[in-house]
Amino acid sequence: MKLLGVLWSMKIIDAIWEKRNLGVDTVEFIVEYNDDETVVNEILEAEKQYNVVKLPMNKPRLMVRLQENGYFFVECIVSIQHNLSETKMAAARRLRLFDTQSIRMDEHDIQVLYNELEKAVFSTDRIYNDMFFPEGTSARRYRNWIDDELMRGSVLYKLVYRNAAVGFFIMEQMDNKVFNTFLIGLYDGYQNKGLGQSLAFSILTECIAQGAKRAIGSVSTNNLAMLKVDELLGYEIKDIKYVFIKHK
Repeated sequence: MKLLGVLWSMKIIDAIWEKRNLGVDTVEFIVEYNDDETVVNEILEAEKQYNVVKLPMNKPRLMVRLQENGYFFVECIVSIQHNLSETKMAAARRLRLFDTQSIRMDEHDIQVLYNELEKAVFSTDRIYNDMFFPEGTSARRYRNWIDDELMRGSVLYKLVYRNAAVGFFIMEQMDNKVFNTFLIGLYDGYQNKGLGQSLAFSILTECIAQGAKRAIGSVSTNNLAMLKVDELLGYEIKDIKYVFIKHK
């Protein structure tokens, strides 16, 4: 991968909002491409109760140093993008898609979503699968996140199939041409039925309807099914971050 522009050093983010979500003091470290294994010393000095380190690719020495100091690898976060071109959309339309539609949520729909969060909608989530956090922590975190995003102006959509809400996604406009879909899921009882393609396709069509020229998002490597769907629909990989965690 060729990188252009200025390369910056590690960012340390005091994730104070996670105290409400997770019940512990949290810090996030974003390591950049020009950092070497010496940044581990800075990480160890700034650690809190829950520590999250995100590494760029090709940092084997740094990975070893982190593991030597009690960090565990949990997932890769894959950043993806779609240029919404006619060629790619035509290819996506040829896939076997269910007859679905995306509709903006009202207050009732949002309450349905919150109820679904309690049913392990995000069973691949690193918080959901972390034995250090009590049951229900992941659902509370997502609900708080969605509340905050709605206050910031993000828009929630439901996916409707045969008059039933089967999933959701939430988008924000980054600028006049780019829309970011940062949360997406199928409801309990509708997973593993092929609806993932329809959900992802609905996101693309909604972006086009809003006048976007590019759609972006991210997906965990723990969610292989969604990665496959995104590839089928013509998404391209923009970046990959390795995620390590440590509890103190």
